[in-house]
Amino acid sequence: MTTTERNIHLGLLGASLAVAVWVFGAQPHAGEPATHGGALSSAADERSPLAIIPAGSAFLLSADLRAFTRSPLGAFIAERLERSAGASKLVALCGFDPLARLDQLALAIPSANLAAQEHPEDFGIVARGRFSATEITRCASAAITARGGEAIQTKLGSFDSIRDRKASSGEIASKDGLLVVSGGSYLRELLDSAEGRRGPNGQDVRDARHVELRRALGPGALLATWLLGESWFERVTGDATNARLSPLKALKSVAARIEVQQRAELLVLLDCVDSEGATSIASLLGELRSSLDALPLDPAFAGIAKRTTVSQTGARLKLGLELNQAELSHVLDALLGS
Repeated sequence: MTTTERNIHLGLLGASLAVAVWVFGAQPHAGEPATHGGALSSAADERSPLAIIPAGSAFLLSADLRAFTRSPLGAFIAERLERSAGASKLVALCGFDPLARLDQLALAIPSANLAAQEHPEDFGIVARGRFSATEITRCASAAITARGGEAIQTKLGSFDSIRDRKASSGEIASKDGLLVVSGGSYLRELLDSAEGRRGPNGQDVRDARHVELRRALGPGALLATWLLGESWFERVTGDATNARLSPLKALKSVAARIEVQQRAELLVLLDCVDSEGATSIASLLGELRSSLDALPLDPAFAGIAKRTTVSQTGARLKLGLELNQAELSHVLDALLGS
């Protein structure tokens, strides 16, 4: 896997978690008052954030953050992410700790062409939690002002929207218990869906593929599925020659599940165009594993990589890995620079 590919994978995962941290904050203080009436996200008639995502996404990520932080290891990961993202500064700006009120989150990218820069606003984050629109509006306005921007508030249907007049980084739209972060036309699609107004195209063939991959992954605190599309490797690398020669060109989808209990369990599914392509990628992974000792890697990382299991069934590869808290702490230190 090239540095570009690795950064894309880590960026997609990190982006959803980082936005959650940016928008919400840290753990609640003892005795923190409850949110406004009607702001709870546990009502039976409310759709999940994933159900609000419009049809036809290329990338989908969903996280059950409340379940994630119920386990000691999940709470440990959340604390490390919050600390690295400077959550305490956001708490000081907003006057409260909203992350503990976040229950579920979904992130979507409608286009498979992640290398394109023409439409950087084409992503969407939907979150449910125990917060009010007033709290989110006040918090977002304070954050925009603190970074030298100019907060503009508008009404979009039943949502209160905040954006920075001096930037084009998207909008934050909220109502009690529901938050949407996006921009451009995709924001309108998300809000229409949240309001119960579906687009004219209905379901997309890609939706069934996401459902199939999520079923194969099984339940987990965090699930991600990515449909790569034709010539995906060439688009990402910008190099047609290397794309034709690389075994990775055979990949057509990637799916991942992270579950945390006493240990962190990672499952990755790599679906290829055929069994021959899967065999080529399995051989590449084997070569990488055998060369780990010759690479300038931290010994702990090399040991973790060697423990990754790889199995093949037809055109599908399954990668598995378990980490204890000490190993996970080492990985987070490296990724977060702390």
